[in-house]
Amino acid sequence: MPTGKHHGLRSLLRHIPAAVRRDYATTLLVQWFVLGTGLYLFHLVAQRGSVDGFAYYQIARSTVSTFGPVLLLGLGVGLQRYLPQTEHNTRLLARHALYTEIAVVTVIGLAGVGAGHWIAALLGLSGGRPAVAAIMIMMGGNCLCAIGLSALRGNHQVVDSNLVSGVGLGLIPLIAFATADGIEDFLIVQGLGTAAVGAWGTLVVRRHPTSDLQEQEPTIKTLIAYGVRRMPGEVALQGLFTFPTFAVAVAIPGGPEAGYVGFATSAVTLICSFFAMLTPVLMPRLSRLFHRADESPGVRKLLTVLPMLGGLIATVPTAAILVSAPVLVHRFLGAEFSSAVPILRLGVLSAIPLAVFYAGRPAMDVLLEPKFVSRMLLVCLALEIVVTGVATVFLAPPDAVVLGLAAAATALGIDAVGLTARALRKR
Repeated sequence: MPTGKHHGLRSLLRHIPAAVRRDYATTLLVQWFVLGTGLYLFHLVAQRGSVDGFAYYQIARSTVSTFGPVLLLGLGVGLQRYLPQTEHNTRLLARHALYTEIAVVTVIGLAGVGAGHWIAALLGLSGGRPAVAAIMIMMGGNCLCAIGLSALRGNHQVVDSNLVSGVGLGLIPLIAFATADGIEDFLIVQGLGTAAVGAWGTLVVRRHPTSDLQEQEPTIKTLIAYGVRRMPGEVALQGLFTFPTFAVAVAIPGGPEAGYVGFATSAVTLICSFFAMLTPVLMPRLSRLFHRADESPGVRKLLTVLPMLGGLIATVPTAAILVSAPVLVHRFLGAEFSSAVPILRLGVLSAIPLAVFYAGRPAMDVLLEPKFVSRMLLVCLALEIVVTGVATVFLAPPDAVVLGLAAAATALGIDAVGLTARALRKR
């Protein structure tokens, strides 16, 4: 990097307050702990459930990741955007979001269990309705935990939010695995535990200090209206990661390849977590900053360079995984999972353009209407599906799906650079 640009970047980084750097570092560490426990659970499940149990667990995780945003109705990101703009109804708004989510997960959960045999046949699950019921409980728990976590993040309670994240999404799954006998029991205990942690997180949301400003504060209707417009994009983003696993599970019912693809997308998630954590740390601050029109001059410049900086940094862990893929697979999964190595190497390349998107997302989420980001994500998901369908004619299903993911991720990264610049110019 030329010296002038290097000094320019350093001067921009000086505009980041110490509190933001501290909150980002602690939130990232907790997120890595959560992701680390997730990877360790891959190892534990592979040892206990062998290839079949591993495939079921990965399908369960993919189901939760895909349909969880639908059940959330966008309330999570809505809390992070609008809770910083409240003073008098902060706690009430958080609790209304929790009550709404409890109703949604109950109704959808019962419907899913009712259609359990059909869903199990579609996904190639041999456990039938009980296997689907376990997945629905796990998904409901994750959704309620997400509400509590988002409320605390939106209210700048960083310590409490990291506690909810670390305990609910990190420790509870480990405890559940240690206390459960089978994979289905593990998912049920995990779901109940994460639900309890999420409810606690919502109940400890604090009031904001009041001021003399007399403004109409957001309500649950505001959150739902915003969330419903955001929901298609949230579903599409998760679909980018989970569609490959579902596509392989349908193409090769009961085969281990779906688990291999899921392991590759988990590695991509691990790399992108470094940049995905920018949103929960920056979004509440940027929402309040731009809402009151008092941002410093360096903020806009820093947000402009973040996407390309994210892509550049992501090349380092991506290269590391490419080189060490055999060791990672054998260490985490076992020698019998050697077929996952080439899939991991191909899939992890998508992390670089996805990092570009995640680094630009805080600015896009705060400054743009939800339809712009949602439209971009939906188009990229459609591209992934089309490329995968075409590639399946020439390649094996696992190779075809990672190629589709790479194409969609590349398009998303390119679009994110342009949309971020547009958002910062338009404001």
